[in-house]
Amino acid sequence: MEIKKLESWYLINQRILPFRATKKPYHIWVSEILLQQTQVDTGLPYYERFIKKYPTVKDLAKAPEDELHKMVEGIGYYRRFANMLLAARQIVDLYDGVFPSTYEQVLKLPGIGKYTAGAIMSIAFNQPYSALDGNVIRVLSRYLGVHGDMKEEKNRKKLDAINQTLIEKATPEVYTQAMMELGATVCKVQNPLCVNCPLDKTCFAFKNNQIEQFPEMSKAKAKKEVHFITLILKDGERYYVRKKEANLLKGMYLYPQFELESIEDVIEYFKGLGVRIMVDGKPKSYKHVFTHLTWCMSVYHARVTSGEIKEYQLLDAEELQNIPMATAHRKIDTGMEEHS
Repeated sequence: MEIKKLESWYLINQRILPFRATKKPYHIWVSEILLQQTQVDTGLPYYERFIKKYPTVKDLAKAPEDELHKMVEGIGYYRRFANMLLAARQIVDLYDGVFPSTYEQVLKLPGIGKYTAGAIMSIAFNQPYSALDGNVIRVLSRYLGVHGDMKEEKNRKKLDAINQTLIEKATPEVYTQAMMELGATVCKVQNPLCVNCPLDKTCFAFKNNQIEQFPEMSKAKAKKEVHFITLILKDGERYYVRKKEANLLKGMYLYPQFELESIEDVIEYFKGLGVRIMVDGKPKSYKHVFTHLTWCMSVYHARVTSGEIKEYQLLDAEELQNIPMATAHRKIDTGMEEHS
């Protein structure tokens, strides 16, 4: 690969992004976590608010969990932020708030895998560690003509090893960002701008008219649909909500929601808890599309007529606006189909 040509192209053509104006490892880490499964244009406002609110690791480590999740409400994939808070507190406890500077230390932090560790080490510390993301996979597989399903770990490992040999011959802080930038702006998934590519003369896929054949990817599985009975449930003027403590949407609040066949089943469930509810009117249907599944929700407005649901919290309308709520439920009353 013509590494110097690639790096020169990047230094001239890079997009002006706020996290590229610093080499602070904390800022690089924040940008990498926020941009996981998130488009740059979507993630940038979150990044700027995040750094303003939590300018240092120590500031982040002191953040209440609900406050942090409220700040990132709407961006999706919330488990990353629970891990981020754990990592910040670990950095304070183990390193007195100074971001660790070795690959091994960074890799041990909660929520940081090989890609993120490699990105931090190469961009912030100018150390030669591969950072293989979807953009880099696409660039390398096309440039070198590397076959194999890139959804398989063995094939990604092969590319990661190639990327490691390349970054060892490069200026790491420039090379990593150049590869990401090339994949994001030129060597795109669809309609790549090969005429603008600094590597077109030596690119296997371009020379052989096989751009669309790389990277090889097995077909994605059809999204699973999950059907819920969802309740906007009130007791007087307050609403019942519960904080999700595990898996998808960890740390976000939800209205009562049940994977049951009918509203009658939900009514019977509450009767078993000694709670009676009254349903008001007919349901409305909403969909929320996640990366790997779709929630299909039949949403009912209801009220408690007797009893108390102990595993939920009761909040008034103002409090409801101030908690971090999953977008799937925050947007219910608009009738919009949301993605996360």
